[in-house]
Amino acid sequence: MDTLQALLDVIGQEKQDKIIVDEIALISECSTLRESDANFLIATGKIDEAEAYLLERADQLNGNYYGSLLSLAEEMVLENRNLAASLIYRSLLVSILERGYTKAYPHGIRYLKKLDKLAAVVTEWKTFNNHEAFKNRIYQDHGRKRSFWSKYEVKK
Repeated sequence: MDTLQALLDVIGQEKQDKIIVDEIALISECSTLRESDANFLIATGKIDEAEAYLLERADQLNGNYYGSLLSLAEEMVLENRNLAASLIYRSLLVSILERGYTKAYPHGIRYLKKLDKLAAVVTEWKTFNNHEAFKNRIYQDHGRKRSFWSKYEVKK
């Protein structure tokens, strides 16, 4: 994003505003989730738009891309966009559990604990399952992964 800021600084405020507005319009038109687009919205201070972008494309969140998704989740938490953050953490957790990647279980446990905390402050789940329904589903799908669940229970 340093490159973006350098470009915006060079072109002047009038053109800067137009470029940002035009880019947001292009991002909004595209139905495909791109983490770089969400990062652009955040970097330009368009947090409402970033949240809407993520919520509208939540079904495309792929926890295998933890490198880019984790920073998005953290940014959403900082901005009190807890539903968007929850959906990102869910995708990260599900990815770990689906792969059965035991070395990443400590991360998954940390994500589930974050989800537990975020659930207390999410007041509107919109069309998404609430935390208890999500947790029940992952337990139903991955309940046999005792090493994960035993560590989660111990760390509660």
